[in-house]
Amino acid sequence: MIPQISQAPGLVQLVLTFLQSLQEQGFTGDTATSYADRLSLSTDNSIYQLLPDAALFPRSTADVALIARMAGESRFNSLVFTPRGGGTGTNGQSLNQGIVVDMSRYMNRILEINTEQGWVRVEAGVIKDQLNAWLKPYGFFFSPELSTSNRATLGGMINTDASGQGSLVYGKTSDHVEGLRAVLLGGDILDTRAMPTELAEQLAATPTAEGRIYNVVLNRCRNQRDLILEKFPKLNRFLTGYDLRHVFSDDLQTFNLTRLLCGAEGTLAFITEARLDITPIPKVRRLVNIKYDSFDSALRNAPFMVEAKALSVETVDSKVLNLAREDIVWHSVHELITDVPDKEMLGLNIVEFAGDDGELIEKQVSNLCARLDELMMSQQGGVIGYQLCNDLGGIERIYNMRKKRWACWGTRKGAPSRSRLWKIRPYRRNSWQITSSIFVPCSTAMA
Repeated sequence: MIPQISQAPGLVQLVLTFLQSLQEQGFTGDTATSYADRLSLSTDNSIYQLLPDAALFPRSTADVALIARMAGESRFNSLVFTPRGGGTGTNGQSLNQGIVVDMSRYMNRILEINTEQGWVRVEAGVIKDQLNAWLKPYGFFFSPELSTSNRATLGGMINTDASGQGSLVYGKTSDHVEGLRAVLLGGDILDTRAMPTELAEQLAATPTAEGRIYNVVLNRCRNQRDLILEKFPKLNRFLTGYDLRHVFSDDLQTFNLTRLLCGAEGTLAFITEARLDITPIPKVRRLVNIKYDSFDSALRNAPFMVEAKALSVETVDSKVLNLAREDIVWHSVHELITDVPDKEMLGLNIVEFAGDDGELIEKQVSNLCARLDELMMSQQGGVIGYQLCNDLGGIERIYNMRKKRWACWGTRKGAPSRSRLWKIRPYRRNSWQITSSIFVPCSTAMA
């Protein structure tokens, strides 16, 4: 029997005052201060737990602007605001003491599509798989992929510059963001896009919050260009620092503030809308499920798959495989990943080839299979077998198994209960130094 909670942590009076003032000013979203609501937002996909003081669920950009305008008042300077999407981050990015602003409850609308120009406009709370299901009848999809795509929001993907399966070909989220709508501290709206540097200089001359941001970013990133190129690490993703390098194009003729917000973990502004480029759905897809005698063998063989020009390589270890076997999901894929007689499968590489040229795809798959046959004959690389999957339904079932691995992991025997999660102390980041804290002072990511 679950023990009764004798006493829930109390509420901060300043937070209650903020919420009351917010309602009086016309906030149309929901507010939540009950212990149950706060507890449900105290965890994410990480091992950490931190109880927020309250939660807000805005319905529109106007609601977010109202939150930011009131947050800019001096009496509320000590409050901390954290944007949250699907809570799929594994590092505790969406956790914080203070006020959590959940963008997923209401701000999940797909607003506009232009198939001729190849873009879609969405709100930050739209889930990745929701968008792709909506785009499918148009023959497009949003190509950056991640294992939590059935619950991760696009706002979270942008804030963490997410990438995963297919990134070798399709790149990361920031490569597909054409523009953003964001809310600044004080409630001002910032619309970003790539523009000629000359236009950015004109905006930088205006006496507005937007103008001050353009002025500081443009001058700092241009004047310190050589230092940025020399000292900043060449990262594949910009989750661990601001993408100052790509604010300018290589020839310095194009300026794009969007690249600074992507991967900023929600520390600079509340992102409410995004214009994303979309990719035509490939006409041909093939999957090769390669089985190994150990997880180490599967990992060491992965670079070979990259050389085979595969779209993606997903490595699965024996623990996840065994957990999947105990889950109902295994019934949908067991014929596609059969055991090898007299061998123990302890690793798996899921290798996908995709494109519009059917002959090229078949040639790539045939070349890979021929090489795998050679490895098995010579007993090299730990390869013990492989299976081909040519139908779309089977491919989707295999990827559904992959996406469910976190649920399987959380329900495994001996898994820690929520009561044993690490409790983390609240913290604040005064991270936006170069704009003198013009952006919203959030402490963590919307993931």
